[in-house]
Amino acid sequence: MKFIYKLGFLAIAVGALTSCAKHDLFDENMDMGNRLPTAYWEVTSTACKAGESFEFKGKYYTEDGHQPERSEVWCEIVRSENAEASVKLAGKTFSYTQTVTNTETVRANQSIAQFPHSLAEWDGREFVIAGKVPTSVTLSPVSWMNVSTWDQYKFDSFYPENFKSEFMTTVVDLLTKDNTYYEALKYIYINYPYTNEQFAEANAAAGVSLPTDIDMKSDNGTGDKSDRWYSTTQHYEAGITGYYYITIDEAGEKVYHEVGMEYTPIEGVNYYPVYKSCHWVFCRYDDDAGSIISTIRPEYFAAFKQLLQLISFDEWIYDTANKVYSVNFSRTYKLNSQFRVYDTEGNEGIASDVRTIDIN
Repeated sequence: MKFIYKLGFLAIAVGALTSCAKHDLFDENMDMGNRLPTAYWEVTSTACKAGESFEFKGKYYTEDGHQPERSEVWCEIVRSENAEASVKLAGKTFSYTQTVTNTETVRANQSIAQFPHSLAEWDGREFVIAGKVPTSVTLSPVSWMNVSTWDQYKFDSFYPENFKSEFMTTVVDLLTKDNTYYEALKYIYINYPYTNEQFAEANAAAGVSLPTDIDMKSDNGTGDKSDRWYSTTQHYEAGITGYYYITIDEAGEKVYHEVGMEYTPIEGVNYYPVYKSCHWVFCRYDDDAGSIISTIRPEYFAAFKQLLQLISFDEWIYDTANKVYSVNFSRTYKLNSQFRVYDTEGNEGIASDVRTIDIN
């Protein structure tokens, strides 16, 4: 078992070492033998229920001429928090979880239990003391996970102030930066209860023409919207509505050029078929993929972004299958504990081993 063994010295000025005085400065100004108590300890368990006590056994001794006066247990309280929320609105093709963690010391090291030397017993080599150290019930762990009822007060209490805004901004940007999450965007369009007025406002802002005559009588228009969003998945001649070719711009990006069925080919240019789809979807044969693919036409992303921004935070994280909000917050505490021994002259000996006690 390692332990700290320290010597105390009285500091003197360097200039005194060069003095020509006849007196012995070391004898007159320094205490060469002020030895500190030696201590070490063990704890019965590294976990303790909040409001109860953890047990320990300490051992210590002092040098000749020094009498132990008391022992103490000092503790530093460290709090750890983890806050998460996950998107559940976008179907199975899009997954996003935002996590924030924080660990900080909420109370500096201080004495929380004292034991008089009279409680210790001599075992022939050193003094042995067994004791209990109380913990506060206020250190009880906190958990808020997959709740069936939304509690805005708890969310505001547990989560950082900017968590919600950062979450929503990130989700909207991911869904609308390109066609990576085409299927997720389609899923939201069909299943979220947008109104025709909201579609009209998005159209006006972006200069596009998403349908504004959705039949809302059944299931908030889900069925009608599902019928409206269509594209071709298998090649058939009657499904071809035109062709396209690709050029590369100055930034190295692909530029798609669509032409009608009766196009005049340009020599040396490869043309690929465009297939039937709703007008905001570019459905085409992709030579790189070797198959028919569907993407949202670039001019429509602004409208979809505006529509996504209408969705509230709690709607994004609501799990309709399990009828819970996908949040996961936890708060735990631990004690970094030290055993210290003091003699009657006030000298302090500190056990080198810091014992960490997890509060549960």
